[in-house]
Amino acid sequence: MFARSLVLAAGCLALAIGCSEPPPDATQETLNNLVEAGFPADDIMVVDGKVYVGRDAEVSLAASREMLEHEGHAHTKEQYRTTNLINTSLTKICVNGSTFTGNFSTALDLAIQNYDELPLTFSMARTPSTGCSFTINAVIQPGVVGGSAGFPSGGLPYGTINIGGGLASYSVDVIEHVITHELGHTIGFRHSDYYNRSISCGTGGDEGQAGVGAILIPGTPATATVGGSLMNSCFRSSETGEFAAGDLSALRTLYTPVQDNWRWCSKCQGLFYGGNPGSRCPAGGAHLNSGSGNYYIAHSITPTTGWQGGWRWCNKCQGMFYGGNPGSVCPSGGAHDGSTSGDYHLHHSAGAAPDLQSNWRWCNKCQGLFFGGNPGSVCPSGGAHTGAVSGNYSLILR
Repeated sequence: MFARSLVLAAGCLALAIGCSEPPPDATQETLNNLVEAGFPADDIMVVDGKVYVGRDAEVSLAASREMLEHEGHAHTKEQYRTTNLINTSLTKICVNGSTFTGNFSTALDLAIQNYDELPLTFSMARTPSTGCSFTINAVIQPGVVGGSAGFPSGGLPYGTINIGGGLASYSVDVIEHVITHELGHTIGFRHSDYYNRSISCGTGGDEGQAGVGAILIPGTPATATVGGSLMNSCFRSSETGEFAAGDLSALRTLYTPVQDNWRWCSKCQGLFYGGNPGSRCPAGGAHLNSGSGNYYIAHSITPTTGWQGGWRWCNKCQGMFYGGNPGSVCPSGGAHDGSTSGDYHLHHSAGAAPDLQSNWRWCNKCQGLFFGGNPGSVCPSGGAHTGAVSGNYSLILR
């Protein structure tokens, strides 16, 4: 069973043609900006003086102006986010759901948890809470089955999510799905099947192909599938309320603080930082990054389930090692030195994903990190690395 992600009351469609009264100047400018940005006129709706695209994403005047400022992006249908994102200086986003009760209250807590349990540049909490950088108001909209929200503007999230009271007949998981979906719009996500709504809705076409408003997020699937993303246009009665793998990849790309230019050494199978000279390889000479991808390592995040902190960069050999245990061995001699390192976090027990490479291991002989999918590793303590007692770490690879 498919359900529309938003059921709007009767309103003016297609640039308000046929309305008995002309829209206010601000509304008209928003409409004109969206058309200029490339959104199809038949996908733009005006309801109660508010402008929507994609049936559930409200666009403010400021947001529509920002879209035009970013004109010039490549036009492609495999895109996922808007040009408007939130500023990474926001450390805590709070959600005011004071009118939510029963299943709606439970679902709101679960939706907030979906974001807060990830290593993002911001935490998310329900009010009352201290230290809020921005507060989103969650509103119950009677008679609606679905929800609506809007896109960021000025580096801030959209300020309201409307959740349909008609969802009361659905499970907590489905309500959680809709709330999580609408929160996704407030931080800049578009529908994953925006280019063909019939994928999740059964009917419908393209919400708009303009590059200014729909940009591919690296590491996400190129095409949408039924149930393949929490950000699909329409939901099903069987939704779990949890992010799909592509959703998590998108969040990691946009909002997980990372450092790139970490490389795999084909001589020793270890991981080292390729942005500095003077690396030392246990196989002799410097590390060799020929054939390596570009790895992104999370840093300076709060303790997060599924991520292990305490990993360090060694300023003597440029390698990555676990600083939580004694007895490390550096190929430059003595122990690794992480005294000038940041606190790096590795994802474990996550498996592979579009932007994750699994099978990285901790060596209990030298405390270093190495790729366990190839033979021929070399450990500075002698012989090959040993990952027999290691967890399975997954590194962000783009």
